[in-house]
Amino acid sequence: MIYSKSFLDGSPMILVNVVIYGSLSRKFGGKHLAEVAVELPEGSKKADLLSHLGISPPERSYIFINAVLCDVPGLVTDGAEPLNDMDHVGIFAHDYMWPYQYRDGVRMSESLKKAMQEHGTIHNIYKSDNNQPTP
Repeated sequence: MIYSKSFLDGSPMILVNVVIYGSLSRKFGGKHLAEVAVELPEGSKKADLLSHLGISPPERSYIFINAVLCDVPGLVTDGAEPLNDMDHVGIFAHDYMWPYQYRDGVRMSESLKKAMQEHGTIHNIYKSDNNQPTP
């Protein structure tokens, strides 16, 4: 299935392969996972993709772009990671757990590294501004 925006001005487009895991995949016709091809304008960023798909921060947890970790639960970055033609993006629902033993040494985007410097390393639960746990 291709999720495409129609651009009448002939702007250059990129095609991004997206795999969505967990309960979030049901939104895209899957049971445990869904694979979609998304056509976006050249120069699009991670935030543009998520907006195009209608996936909000509370719905998602881990996001990888070409095997580079870009978001983790509770540490949502600015979404400025650039997307290129034929990139592979993995988006995980909150009900999907990433085993702890795989977290050490994972490649991370610069924006996630910055967020972790500001807020600390990966945790199981994060506190919001009002000191309440966030997913």
